[in-house]
Amino acid sequence: MERVLRRFSVAQRIGAIILLLLAPLATLSVVSMAVLNRQEMAFRDSVEESLHTLLPLSTLEQLLQRAMVDELEAQSHESVPDFASLTDNIDHTFATVETSGAGADVPMDRLTAAQQAWVQARPSVQRLIEQVTRSQAGDGDVTAALSRRELSKAISDVRDARKHLAAAVKGRYERAAAMRHRQLWWLVFGWAITLAAAAAMIVIVLRSILRPIHELGSSAGRFAAGDMSARLKVRGRDELSMLAEQFNAMAAYWEQTHREAMAEATVDALTGLPNRRRILALLAAELDVHRSGQRPLAVFMVDLNNFKSINDTYGHAAGDEALVWVAERMRAVLREGDHLGRLGGDEFLIVLPDTSPEQARELGERMAGAIASAAAGSTTRPTIGLGLATAPEHSWHMATLLGQADQDMYLGKRRARLDRNDDVM
Repeated sequence: MERVLRRFSVAQRIGAIILLLLAPLATLSVVSMAVLNRQEMAFRDSVEESLHTLLPLSTLEQLLQRAMVDELEAQSHESVPDFASLTDNIDHTFATVETSGAGADVPMDRLTAAQQAWVQARPSVQRLIEQVTRSQAGDGDVTAALSRRELSKAISDVRDARKHLAAAVKGRYERAAAMRHRQLWWLVFGWAITLAAAAAMIVIVLRSILRPIHELGSSAGRFAAGDMSARLKVRGRDELSMLAEQFNAMAAYWEQTHREAMAEATVDALTGLPNRRRILALLAAELDVHRSGQRPLAVFMVDLNNFKSINDTYGHAAGDEALVWVAERMRAVLREGDHLGRLGGDEFLIVLPDTSPEQARELGERMAGAIASAAAGSTTRPTIGLGLATAPEHSWHMATLLGQADQDMYLGKRRARLDRNDDVM
């Protein structure tokens, strides 16, 4: 996913983040408003339907209760309620509820019970209507025939019809309320899922932006700390990928420059050996290691015999060639792990780790003999003089060891000159 996103620019991905934030919020807001408005309208319609459905039966029950108390207002020469109109209204209400209740939101068992109760109540109400009608015509006997028993039965039947109808309306309302509750839960669930998906996509997009920046900072920190091998992975074609490529190119250039600078600072340009700074640093490091472990170490100071004569007679080019030739011969005799460096001029330093004095002398004799044999008969190939110092016999201090090796080398040269003078005499 990140590699795919890295094909787009940072600006495009930031635009995608904004879109992922605004689009779900706008969509969900519109959907939420629509659902809530629909529920509000459904609730209002449900309340109005409940009033229109139950009001006729409630009014009829109330009027019958009043007639029960007053034994009909007609007897006191007051106006008589319009029972016939209420009865027709109730019949129309049941017809309407039955037609609209064909769906699954009306409990049909309760609606049927309400209709049956009204069927039982309607004869008593009808007789009451007939009696009231005759009473209005002036029939006093009919008025007297209106008994409390008839009123009580009519009231009871109407009350039963109202209760059953109220239960049916309540069941319909409860089902509608449950459906609205489910809609709200689905709406909340939709909000949660949509926002979670948007958040996940935003995290992925932000990661595709922030991860390369973090890697760039980490690699730059490593590079600043001296790790010239620090590089970045190029994963896409966006601005950050171009920056990574430029960083890698810069790091490669500085690594090469650093390598060349270090070579110039630590390598002798003529012989390719460690220069004075480098060989003395290697000697100091080996002394620390061998002193802590009490292991033997040997040092040879080396210079070339008759080097000045070669330079004066054949020129500096011949002298440089002689230096390179001697360096190669000494390197061929040394073991793996031994160090050879040029101190300057025609002087070299050899560091022999884990080497006893006897082993060092044997190696020095072999080296001097090999070079003398190779130089025999050549006026441009010099021999070498060696001076030995060992630790811990002489010292663990570098300056003392170098002084001892230098002194031993000049003592050896002096002995060699004396021996040549004796041979001449």
